Amino acid sequence: MSKSICKPFTSKLIIKTNDTDSKTASLLSSSPPNLYKDIVELVLLCTIDEDAPISSSKIYLAELSTLYAEKWDKNRVDQALFERQRIPNPRNELIVSTAKNALISDDIITETRCLYYLSGCYQRLLQQRDYFKSILSDIQKLFIDHSKTAITLPSMYPDQQLSKQWIDLLIESQNNSLLLEYIDRVNNELVTSMTDEIEVFYKYVFHYMYKVIQPLDYFNSKLSFYISILSNLSQWPILVQIMFRQSHPKTLSDRATINSTISVASGRAFQDTLIGSLLSKSCLPSLPGNPYIFFNQPNSMSEHAIQTTSETVWQLMKTYQDTLTQLFKMFIKNADARSDVLQWIGDCFDENHEKSKKWSSNDPLAAVIFVSDGFLINLTVILLNLAKPFAEPYSPKLLKIDPRYAICQNASVHLTNLYKETPLIKRHKETTDEKCSQATFNFITEIFFMSHFSYSCSVRGLYRKLLKIHGDISKKQTEYKNAVSLEESDSQTTKDLEAQIQNDHTTFLNIKSVLNEPYLMELSNSLLTSTCSWLVHLASSSSDSSSASNGAEQMSILKMLPLTSKPNPQLSYIPEFIIENIIDFFKYISQFNVRFFQSNESSINEYMYFMLVFMGDINRLANAHLRATLAEALDTIIPDQQDNDEELNRAFPAVVFEECPLIEHLPRVILDVFVSIELTEQAVAFQQKFNCRHPMYNILQYLWKFDKHRLQMKKLATYAERHIEDAEAPLFLRFINLLMNDANFLLDEGLIYMKKLRTHQDMKDSDQWNNMPEMQRQELENTFKSNGQYARYSNIMGIKTLIILNMITQYIQFIFCHPTICERLAAMLNYVLQHLVRSNYDVFNKILL
Repeated sequence: MSKSICKPFTSKLIIKTNDTDSKTASLLSSSPPNLYKDIVELVLLCTIDEDAPISSSKIYLAELSTLYAEKWDKNRVDQALFERQRIPNPRNELIVSTAKNALISDDIITETRCLYYLSGCYQRLLQQRDYFKSILSDIQKLFIDHSKTAITLPSMYPDQQLSKQWIDLLIESQNNSLLLEYIDRVNNELVTSMTDEIEVFYKYVFHYMYKVIQPLDYFNSKLSFYISILSNLSQWPILVQIMFRQSHPKTLSDRATINSTISVASGRAFQDTLIGSLLSKSCLPSLPGNPYIFFNQPNSMSEHAIQTTSETVWQLMKTYQDTLTQLFKMFIKNADARSDVLQWIGDCFDENHEKSKKWSSNDPLAAVIFVSDGFLINLTVILLNLAKPFAEPYSPKLLKIDPRYAICQNASVHLTNLYKETPLIKRHKETTDEKCSQATFNFITEIFFMSHFSYSCSVRGLYRKLLKIHGDISKKQTEYKNAVSLEESDSQTTKDLEAQIQNDHTTFLNIKSVLNEPYLMELSNSLLTSTCSWLVHLASSSSDSSSASNGAEQMSILKMLPLTSKPNPQLSYIPEFIIENIIDFFKYISQFNVRFFQSNESSINEYMYFMLVFMGDINRLANAHLRATLAEALDTIIPDQQDNDEELNRAFPAVVFEECPLIEHLPRVILDVFVSIELTEQAVAFQQKFNCRHPMYNILQYLWKFDKHRLQMKKLATYAERHIEDAEAPLFLRFINLLMNDANFLLDEGLIYMKKLRTHQDMKDSDQWNNMPEMQRQELENTFKSNGQYARYSNIMGIKTLIILNMITQYIQFIFCHPTICERLAAMLNYVLQHLVRSNYDVFNKILL
């Protein structure tokens, strides 16, 4: 038929009178041929008879006006539909009814938007499905076919934004089941024969969604509409693949970048995408310089107000993250799309891997070149939820985790930079290629390692940031007090410091609230306790299965220490950051959420098993500093180290250190890590060494309260006495030797720095000081403060060392009576006396003392 429209009349509108009764009678007596004509009138809202009475307005189809009713069939309906869609201005062909209270408005009848018109026809058909039952299926398919044709041949509708129409229909379908059915059927047709045109069409749809979602804030209700749309579309794997390809910075073109200084290659480019925009919605700022949403006036907030605000943050987080989790579960439900989703996540982590490093928590540049903290927290919660089915200590599913994933670089690994991470023990390169050549990895393995890497980038990064802000607040509060004492309280300096403290406090409370969100804590604890049990299982097994368990292997609770078998080679595959995740979670709880362990006491055994296995075993954890950090984490639950003892049930640590299985091995483990710091290959800097030992002193002092631990130390001393002449000195002997060496060394260090302080004080008291330039005096003041800190530190650690020696010798005397040790101990005491009370020492300034 001709695409031109014949117009047998010149007026724009033809007005007809209403004859409802006759039309109703006609409908009731319609035969199948008449049904097709009724489709034209009741569904297409058109007519071929300009003189027939009508109950509502219609579009006159001039080209088909010569056909008789008995000649109507599906093909004629197809022609009518085609002609109707090609009318450039339907209002020019409108026959207006004079009926009052018309059921269908003229705007709907004259609809010019192709997809809107077709979806409207489909819905009107279903609304009269009983009447059109005999031809329903054919006519439904007709509308779907025309919709597919429009999408695959957009050149037929050059002036229409079909993708914009489609997204609007997707939004409206959330509250319209008939429209949703239409969309689902069109999508089913589209995906059966995917073409480049269809992919381009959906790329525009997703790009438009991104442009709408990107500026929405955390509280906007429209977010849920778009997430629901994406959730519905995710039932078609090919659409999920398009969605994630479209959200990959390397495949984007004509991207509306928020910050023109951010390159496509930077990690932050992942945030500037459809999926990234959803992940970045958070109560934490998504862009550098953006303000925090909550706790804007922290200085005026009561404890109750802070708690109430925190609970608001938690509710918002939980609601939104649950929605995102369900969406991602839909994404990965189909195996065809799962790889694309994991590839996107893996590439995102690869581009943002520096977020897991310490420098990124304090460098402002990191906020510009990497995705936001809120983005990573949301992604972490999603991954932790995906890990939930196997994140349980001793779950058989944990045996499906394949450690080789962390060293392989083949196509089945989506987290491709793991092999660069430092392993727990030395890895032999020659075995790597052999292990990875034909390796494939299951979903559990991928999610396990991705969850840990995401946790390292997000939660641990925020924890480091929180510690820095906490230190900054303390420092600025001291400066503020000094400024107030030296100046007027309303001076500009004090006002500036007060504003900075309030801003830091706002940041601190927002980050702390995010990290304390109960469900995040629960998910984190589940993953980390299950990881503890899995790592202990690997450590206690000497075999290298080179793949996930085939079902014959079983996990069981650790029964015996120390481990005497050869180290499992699979430990050389495991990255250190997994250990660091466990340590920092344990430390965070003790510092900022002390009640958590009280309500999760069952978890503590897994952490203790893990610490007992790895803290004192250089063959299973080579990094001495990391093993010392395990001791630091353990120190945090000792009650006298808490700022507020009332917040921590003092009975809980006693239960941990006295009743946990295998806890009697803790003294040996502490001595082992204490001594290993001194080994040649494990040696660390002076101050770092004693920083590592400080928490060990605290632990030893606390353990000394329990008979069982004093007895274990006595057993170690007994063994040392029996083997005191051995070529390899026993552990306890090496320990007490180090204590005596450290006592002398720290005494010397303290005296050296105190002498420097005295020299500096003499200079300040002389006339020379006032004649110095201001810059020189400031430099000397800084040196004075630094020397004072070193002197104080050396003296405190020296006293701690002597306290431990005194504590041990009060209970264990026999080994110190051995001639070799007795001579060394006497030499140490004489050295101390000689340097502290030498006859030529005078006190020049008793005030300084």
